[in-house]
Amino acid sequence: MKLIWLGLSLLLFAATANAQETRMKRPVMIPQLNQLQIYPLAFEIRYEKDSSDNYLEQRPTNLSFAYRTNVWSILFEYSKFTESTGNSTLNIDREHTEMVLWGRWHLWRMTQKQMRISIYGAGGLGTYSEDITTSLSGSSQKDSTGSKLMGGLAAGGDISYDFVKNFGAVAALEGRGLMGQGFDPNPTFGALVRTGLYYSW
Repeated sequence: MKLIWLGLSLLLFAATANAQETRMKRPVMIPQLNQLQIYPLAFEIRYEKDSSDNYLEQRPTNLSFAYRTNVWSILFEYSKFTESTGNSTLNIDREHTEMVLWGRWHLWRMTQKQMRISIYGAGGLGTYSEDITTSLSGSSQKDSTGSKLMGGLAAGGDISYDFVKNFGAVAALEGRGLMGQGFDPNPTFGALVRTGLYYSW
């Protein structure tokens, strides 16, 4: 009988210890992240084909704003570049402007003290337009394409660091393919580095 009581006591002790260990291993809830981000500084490079099928390097000016949570973010991007070809007699100036709304899904995330790192995939939809000014012997003519649809896919990563409790810096690097009627090649591939600031709550 004593052996039975001893066995029951050991089983009860083991069950109690196991329950305490299970409670200790419960996952810690990650606080909800909300960030407003602005990226005033960016370096973008993409490659287009000219009329001779040679690749040309374009470096658009890029400005973007974003709202970020733990898992996803929405980013509005404005970009623009100009290109000039010709000579003193015949000159062609091209002005290309884009406005795209991107949805980004932060598939892998790591948080360590004031620093956050994530890897994301993104899809974008927006419009672009081009203004072509042709100058010939002192006279000029301007033509516009109007707004046309465009889209894109991208993958990249970002890192943010808190300077103080609700304010810090953020940087992102991504590769992308942009698609649109009149793009050559289609898709047009490129890469982008953004740097900016954020406010979180």
